[in-house]
Amino acid sequence: MTQVKICGLTRPQDVELACALGAAYVGLNFAAVSPRRVTVEAARALVASVPSGVARVGVFVGETSEQIREAIEAASLDLIQIHRALREEDLRLPRPVIAVARVEDDAAPAPDGLLPQCRALLFDAAAGDLAGGTGRPFDWSALDGKRWPVPVILAGGLTAENVGAGIARVRPAAVDVASGVESAPGVKDPGKLRRFFEAVREADARLA
Repeated sequence: MTQVKICGLTRPQDVELACALGAAYVGLNFAAVSPRRVTVEAARALVASVPSGVARVGVFVGETSEQIREAIEAASLDLIQIHRALREEDLRLPRPVIAVARVEDDAAPAPDGLLPQCRALLFDAAAGDLAGGTGRPFDWSALDGKRWPVPVILAGGLTAENVGAGIARVRPAAVDVASGVESAPGVKDPGKLRRFFEAVREADARLA
């Protein structure tokens, strides 16, 4: 099955529902530029209900290595997702990295040699708050015929209505959604969450 990452979580009840519905990843946004930003204190409470087997992902943009390490410790993060071009020191942080490529920027997500050391590569739309949640998809045809040395995560304006087409076109290892299952930034809508997971399962069934 295509794995699901629910990102920009800010409320314990949303974390619990995402996990109950089958999320493989839950994303907490620590980026100062994001309307979904959580503090390290809030993150401690948010991860309390995350069961074993669900990966806790911290999202960062301009944060320092010290700030990232503090978040890793506070929220028991399993992965870190960095929304800028990677640097060698990022790979020396104590958790595996998800690199991010902002498709319309047409810029490499990492210098040569660093990407194969990452856990995954997430493709997102450009613009927005630089930490996801742009609310619009990019042109998936930009990924046609390309290959990468790590698994691909598809993000950028995904909803229950379009995620099936995205899965069919890109065949990602996982899909990432934030604004597409919200009623307001950081506030997940239970109905939208349920429909999103249903749409992913239906898409997988059609491709089986």
